[in-house]
Amino acid sequence: MSKRNAAWEGRVDRGPVLVGSGRVTGPEDVAAATGRTVKVYVPQDAAYNLLTTINAPTEILSLTVGLHYATNDLIIAGTGDQILTWSGRQGAIVPFGQTPPEPQARFVSLATGDLEISGGRNIITAAAGKQALYVYQAAKAGLDLVDIRLIPGTPEKVAVVERPPGTRPLVAVAVQAWSRWSILTLTLTERGFEPGPALATLPAALTTLVAGDFTAAAGKELAWGGNDGHVSIVEAGETLKTVLATVNLGSSVSALAAGKWSGGSALAAGTPEGYIFIYSTPVTSARPQQVRYAGAGVHSLAFTPGGRLIAGTVDGLVQAFTGTSFVSHRVRPGDTLWLLAREYNTTVTAIAGANGLNVSGAIYPGQILKILKE
Repeated sequence: MSKRNAAWEGRVDRGPVLVGSGRVTGPEDVAAATGRTVKVYVPQDAAYNLLTTINAPTEILSLTVGLHYATNDLIIAGTGDQILTWSGRQGAIVPFGQTPPEPQARFVSLATGDLEISGGRNIITAAAGKQALYVYQAAKAGLDLVDIRLIPGTPEKVAVVERPPGTRPLVAVAVQAWSRWSILTLTLTERGFEPGPALATLPAALTTLVAGDFTAAAGKELAWGGNDGHVSIVEAGETLKTVLATVNLGSSVSALAAGKWSGGSALAAGTPEGYIFIYSTPVTSARPQQVRYAGAGVHSLAFTPGGRLIAGTVDGLVQAFTGTSFVSHRVRPGDTLWLLAREYNTTVTAIAGANGLNVSGAIYPGQILKILKE
């Protein structure tokens, strides 16, 4: 596969693009940021139109859309020393609030969730420069600080894992200490943060982390990608337990996202080679069922509430991909997975994953294969 197959793309600027999606002015809005620039897009049929451009005071290090304050979501950005937020009001984007400066904090990762302690949904952010987690809550006057937790190492990624009713959510944080990577979990209680289960030593350097409903078990799980090109799915119960590791997807896994897709739900994994591999959830196979091609390295991913997949690339683009259907192909004499991948503009891995085949396995004349229709 060598052709970009996004349904739509737009240029944000020239650097790596962070993306997020939610209900800001409407249900399918997209925020995309690089450098100090945030562009907000609204859907128009199968494409997107630029609504506005925001100029932040300093470089944006992290971005998400969420919190659902009042009736709409907030655009939330982490910088070197502040959290900045914007909201939608009568079809326009306006500043909502910002935190007091925390010099050299470096807010490198953001997550939102209801930690069931402060009477509202929370922003949880990893402050790499302070080796700490900061928790905020949206209020009428802006953002209120709820708690700070020091971390034994440098927190690089954060996610919130929802658990079965009656059990408080877990805050999962990926920590680098010297050359070792680990995943720690914490629960916020009336007494502050309490430690939970952990994965003390990961087999690779963690590059991306996301929470979602990845297995058939109650509650949500974690998925993390590493610099070894694999994605691991981790159940979060009394312990953290790795239940599945994918096949190698590339030189590294640069981005992960979870959300609605093609009438169901999915986990998407992006790579520096520009591929986006898609797993239907619950994930039961190490091989992806679908693949998309961004044309440049994938820097970030997000699903819209309605089921579009949004990618930010390393060369300044924001792209939208849509779920498509499969076609049936009756294998002809001389067909191979490699030839079919070229014919249908897909990959051997995607065809094999959709049909439960080994990538090096044989196919036979008369056999019916499902192949993604682009």
